[in-house]
Amino acid sequence: MKHFRSSILVGLSAVSGAVWCGCGRDVRLAGKKIHHVQVGPVSQYGLALDQSATPEQVAYVALRAIRDDSFAATPAEREVAKDVQFRVAAADVIAMRNRTSLSRDEYVHHVVTHWTPAVSHYAGDFESDPEKALPRFKNRGTSRSSDGSVAECELEMAVADPSGDPAANVIIVVWLAKDGGYWRVTHFGFEPRRSLANAKTLAAPPTSGS
Repeated sequence: MKHFRSSILVGLSAVSGAVWCGCGRDVRLAGKKIHHVQVGPVSQYGLALDQSATPEQVAYVALRAIRDDSFAATPAEREVAKDVQFRVAAADVIAMRNRTSLSRDEYVHHVVTHWTPAVSHYAGDFESDPEKALPRFKNRGTSRSSDGSVAECELEMAVADPSGDPAANVIIVVWLAKDGGYWRVTHFGFEPRRSLANAKTLAAPPTSGS
């Protein structure tokens, strides 16, 4: 989607800007628990994220996990929240975009662990109730990756700044991709716009077989 490029990207860009040296490993990964993420069905927060789950449902679970991560009272709670984030990550699609010397699992780890730091400032406005969360997403439609191999979707959600200043409110963007038939998250970002009112909805081509 052309619109993707106009937004402020978070996640993948954080990785591409990092510097690796020596044996090619990021020294910041030393001693970290590196997940081997296999995309599959996920049951979390009362939702079954199978191949029929919507992008909005997946994005809700990801953002709620980020909220739980942000407000975790113990390291154990934080670890549980991070595990959820990994389980809703489009790991194979993320790995396809790896242009570093990191291994598949290291790269996916590096991308996903940037999610919470990137958007946690607004986590207080992430809904814990799916009935309230899902209507807040604006779906800009689906498209195909530049090489046509992956179905992609972009969601937007207006969130309030914890300062209470309306001028500081932002629009969070959630990018998702079909990974093995499942909608899963690739990365997060922000829109320069402050309101969803002027957003243009993209045409949604068929995505069957993706």
